[in-house]
Amino acid sequence: MSKFTIAGLLLWFCSGLLLGYQALAGFIRSGGTIIWKSITLMDVVGKDRLNWIEGVSPGSLHVILQYIVTMQLYILLFFVGIFFFIISRMTSKL
Repeated sequence: MSKFTIAGLLLWFCSGLLLGYQALAGFIRSGGTIIWKSITLMDVVGKDRLNWIEGVSPGSLHVILQYIVTMQLYILLFFVGIFFFIISRMTSKL
């Protein structure tokens, strides 16, 4: 296993833990029915640390960055894990 494969597996594991945490926390908080509270990268890092995105010129890059920091964190971790698996496959020696 390469470092990229291990990183991808670790990101997938963290994604699953985060998804389970969100589901369990929503179930406990509501007293029986699941109320979903999304955790985003902006929630974790802090909105004040991501103000530089507002300075990016309007266009495709701004929209992509805004989408990445506001998407649910478990989805972001899952797709970054897939990206690491692809890198691992491309750099492996056949």
